[in-house]
Amino acid sequence: MRMRIKIGLNLSAVALAALAVALPARADRRTLIRAYEYQTQPQGNLEFELWNEIETPKSSFADSLITHKLELEYGLTDRWDVALYHVFQQGGPAASSEPFHFDSWRLETRYRFAEKGVLPVDLMLYFEVERPAKLGDPFAIEQKIILEKSFGPLAVVSNLVAEQRLGTGENWKYELEIDLGLRYELAPAFRIAGEVWGIREKEGAAEAETALYAGPSVSFATKKFWLQVGAGFGLNDDAKRVQFRSVLGLNL
Repeated sequence: MRMRIKIGLNLSAVALAALAVALPARADRRTLIRAYEYQTQPQGNLEFELWNEIETPKSSFADSLITHKLELEYGLTDRWDVALYHVFQQGGPAASSEPFHFDSWRLETRYRFAEKGVLPVDLMLYFEVERPAKLGDPFAIEQKIILEKSFGPLAVVSNLVAEQRLGTGENWKYELEIDLGLRYELAPAFRIAGEVWGIREKEGAAEAETALYAGPSVSFATKKFWLQVGAGFGLNDDAKRVQFRSVLGLNL
């Protein structure tokens, strides 16, 4: 009898440990490479995120631009959060390649209108302002409408995005973007996704360009951290680069 009780307790401890590992992270987990999903930080929760991106021109891998973002994200309420980024970059075209340097500060806020599944389509708003480290350069602002609809383990996600660089003449720039992704949860800890997105960009007097991309991504989460990895590949002539991205989130 004692042996059975002891074995039973040991099996229960193993099961609880496995469940703890499988539980998804409490914070702002990402799955898709481009689109934001319908989630904000819980009230009072602080999370650190490390973003690593490589943008590689189709012409030459040596001309790749590498971007690192350090982000602190905090939940003001269960549906409203704020985040501060410090952005670092290095590389770029060989003729104008830059060493590792501090690029910009970015301040972001997001607001969800209801808990998940209450509205016919989940709706969240996003706003970001960017202050370049070169203080003579103009500010940039970005707005997103984030939409999501879940069907059990499957979710459809879309972002409508506008970005403006508030300069004049050749410094002026705008982007319009549409993201559409499908996410499937194989288990609470593991998700897979696919995504397509298009970016309409105009800078100064140059002709506007419309780039189309698509790519896969995966996401793994535990109770303490989550990791998303994905890639985006150009579908038309204006899509001149390949993008790789990983994001690691840690609950603090």
